[in-house]
Amino acid sequence: MAFSGVAQSILAVVVMVGTLVLIHESGHFLVARFFGVTVKVFSIGVGARAFGVRVGHTDYRVSWLPIGGYVRWVGADAFSDGGDEDGESVDERGSFMAKPAWQRLLIVAAGPVTNLILPLFVFSALFLWGEPQWRADVGYVVPGSAAEAAGVEPGDRIVAVGTVATTTWVDVAEAMEAQSPDVSVPLGVERAGAALTLDVPIADVDDVHHFGDYGLDPRAMDTSLLVDDPASPVGRAGLRTGDRVRSVDGRDVAVWSELVTALKGKTRAHLVVERTRAEGGGLQREERAVQVDDAWAPTRFPADDALWARWGLANGMLGVATIGPLPDDTASPAQCQGLQIGDRVLRIGERDVRRWADVTSAVALSLPDGGALQDKAAVVPFKIRRAGVILDLQITPAVVQDVDANRRYHVRPMVGFGPGGAFVYPVDVIRPYGPVAAVSRAFEATVGSAGRMIEQLGLMVTGGAPASQNLGGPIEIFATAGRAWEKGLFEAAATVALLSISLGVLNLLPVPVLDGGQIVMYLAEWVRGRPLPYRLRERLQQVGVLMLVTLFLVVSVWDVRRRFEPDEDAPPGEPAAAPKCA
Repeated sequence: MAFSGVAQSILAVVVMVGTLVLIHESGHFLVARFFGVTVKVFSIGVGARAFGVRVGHTDYRVSWLPIGGYVRWVGADAFSDGGDEDGESVDERGSFMAKPAWQRLLIVAAGPVTNLILPLFVFSALFLWGEPQWRADVGYVVPGSAAEAAGVEPGDRIVAVGTVATTTWVDVAEAMEAQSPDVSVPLGVERAGAALTLDVPIADVDDVHHFGDYGLDPRAMDTSLLVDDPASPVGRAGLRTGDRVRSVDGRDVAVWSELVTALKGKTRAHLVVERTRAEGGGLQREERAVQVDDAWAPTRFPADDALWARWGLANGMLGVATIGPLPDDTASPAQCQGLQIGDRVLRIGERDVRRWADVTSAVALSLPDGGALQDKAAVVPFKIRRAGVILDLQITPAVVQDVDANRRYHVRPMVGFGPGGAFVYPVDVIRPYGPVAAVSRAFEATVGSAGRMIEQLGLMVTGGAPASQNLGGPIEIFATAGRAWEKGLFEAAATVALLSISLGVLNLLPVPVLDGGQIVMYLAEWVRGRPLPYRLRERLQQVGVLMLVTLFLVVSVWDVRRRFEPDEDAPPGEPAAAPKCA
């Protein structure tokens, strides 16, 4: 069964990549035939012929090396005068080089242009069929927010914004952005089978454009614990940071809001927790009886909610679970300026920390918008609780270059620590779109992806983005396609569309041998009225071949290196030497 699954994945990847090559070469082929050029070979793959069929003058073949493809037409040699290198007698009208420069330009451009058009059809079909999106279930409500004031609770399902019905969070976002309320936004919610209408107040209409501005978050926090005071009821009961609560008095809990509800009004509780074994790894279950102790009366801060004040329970995402070096492997401020694993972060600057987003937002304020890599971040005061003791730390974030989910590089301040616990995301539902909306979203997706790729290429040229992290060869392409296939048909088709955009953009680059380089030469010939000098064309072709071979070898080395890089999620081996602090 396992081998069968691997074989299916390999076959799927070959089909996905082969489709891209087929589309690209079909563009060249169809336009060439339209202008009467005789095509000698239409090949998927390169190298020696594996199998195929000959129809008329054309050999339709599959070649042994699955790393591309090509169309070879009569007179394809850019330095010939229209003759056929195989010596076959063909009417001069069928020779590529006998055609006007503008026709040759269109033939060469047809391949990458077809790759750029394909995603419009793929994305349109996907959006028509239905895009997997998060169902509009509320995972978290920010304390003190407009949503909390309106009575929205975690677990509510938003079914309408004003008069607009909603199914997914994309629907909610679009409906809220389209609202022009005077005082409030009416939300229709379902709660335990009951339908409610809640009016979410608006503080400043001009600044509210997204559901996050109202205090709504699709993501719930899991039941991982942070025990920051050993004298608390849960601390004395033997609970510890990193434990994950599975049930309260026999009632299963999966997210933090369910844990809060299960403990509400209780003075005693029986918890089943899951924790990592001290030796050998793996998970084990422990049972703990906890009881409220009125004698425990610690100093309470705004970030400490009622659950913490009663039991000493805080969510793992409010604490320091990992401390590591910066992206360039230098020591981080967290390593050098006093933070420790297990610390509870109560306040950063002027912001009370009630969720992980408060940490990132507060640290971001230490560097003004538009800050440069050479700038210095402002010192940020941290208030933490460590084993029941309140400490004040002064930490200066490092300014680093980072990349976001869209592969865009930006400068941001970083302290160098991560939270415990994890987010629990809403379930996916299939959200179909009508024809007009599907085509519109497909156009936005195609243009947006092409724009980001062009932007990224510009950054690599100017040194703003490392090429080793942004270019991939055949191994990386196959790996990307394989990961997408494992996630399902929608993800696989979307990845084919994105790879098609990449292929189209890269082939349009004005590099000799690539389609873009040929386009430039034929454009110059069209403007001049005669071909470029023979020796110049010859040198450009030689340079282009050398550049492509060198790039192929370099990206292949990068691909292999990525395959052997250590997995960040794997169990640690021998500890590495700690980076030195300045």
